[in-house]
Amino acid sequence: MTSYILPLYGIAFLVLRCCSVGFFAHAFRQSRSWKDIACRSFINRLTSVITSSQQSICQHRIGQGYDIHRLVEDANDGKPLTLGGVRIDGSGVYVVGHSDGDTVLHAIADAILGAVGLGDIGERYPDSDPANRDLDSRVILQTALEEARKLGYVPANIDASIILQRPKLGRELKRRISSSVSELVSNDVTVNIKAKTNEGLDSIGSGQAIACQAVVLMRRIS
Repeated sequence: MTSYILPLYGIAFLVLRCCSVGFFAHAFRQSRSWKDIACRSFINRLTSVITSSQQSICQHRIGQGYDIHRLVEDANDGKPLTLGGVRIDGSGVYVVGHSDGDTVLHAIADAILGAVGLGDIGERYPDSDPANRDLDSRVILQTALEEARKLGYVPANIDASIILQRPKLGRELKRRISSSVSELVSNDVTVNIKAKTNEGLDSIGSGQAIACQAVVLMRRIS
C-alpha cells in the first residue's frame, strides 16, 4: 500500500509545482504587460504635450493693419502728405493727423503688432498724448519692429494697398515708397505697394481722406 501512496504524493507534488510555476509565470507576464501598457500610455501623453508645445510656437504669423486720415487742401490745416516715409510734394492735398499722418507706416506698424499679439499703435501712441504730436511715423514703425523682435519675429513679406482718389500714384512713386519701406524694415524683406481709388465713393472717393491696408507675414528667428 505504501508503495502506491508514495508515487501518488510525488505526482501530486509535481502537479502542484508545475501549477504554481505556471501561475507565477502568468502573473509575472500579466504584471509586465500592465507595466508596458502604463509606460506606453505615459510616453504617448508626454509626446502629445511636447508636440502641442512645439505647435504653439508658430514659425510664421500674419498681421493685418489699417489706417485712415482726413485730407484737406489748405496747408494751414494739415501736414505734408507722406507715404511710407516718402514726402509727396506738389500733391495739392495735406493730411490731418496728430503725428505726421503717414498712413502707410501706421498700417504696417499696426500689422506687425497684430501679428505678434501686441495690440495696435493707438494703444502705444494715443492722440490724446501731447508727446505724440507731429511724431515721426518711422519711430512708430521701429518700435513695432523692436517689440516683435523681442518675441523672436521679424517681417518676411509686406503687402500694402494705398487707397486714395488723388493724387494718382504712378509706378515710379510706388517704387520709391516700396524702396523706402524696405530700407526702414530690412532690405531682405519683400515689400509690395499697390495704389487703388475708391471709384468716387464715400470720403475717400471724394478726396477727403486717404487709407491704407497692410498685411505682414512674420517669420520666427529664435
